[in-house]
Amino acid sequence: MALVEDTGLDAVDAGPLEDSWRQQPGAPVYCTDLTRDEMGPALAAAEKKRLPKRRDLSVAVIQERVGDGTTNPDANWGVRLVRAINM
Repeated sequence: MALVEDTGLDAVDAGPLEDSWRQQPGAPVYCTDLTRDEMGPALAAAEKKRLPKRRDLSVAVIQERVGDGTTNPDANWGVRLVRAINM
C-alpha cells in the first residue's frame, strides 16, 4: 500500500484474493474511475452472478459504437458507459 501511495496513487485494500472477482469486468469498480471513498461501497455492491452479463453488454455497446472504425468517442466515453452499465 505504501509503495502505491508513494507513486502518487490512492491505494485501496480490496480484500483477500478470493474476493478479487469483485474487480472483474462487469463489476462496479471495473474501469469506472472511482475515488478512494467510492471504492469500498462499489466493491461491496458487486454481484458475482451479474458480472458476465454486464461485461458482455459493455463489449456489445463498444463494438456497436466504435466497430465501424470511423467513430472515436471522447476520452471519458468508456468510463461513462461502464458506470452506466456496471453501477
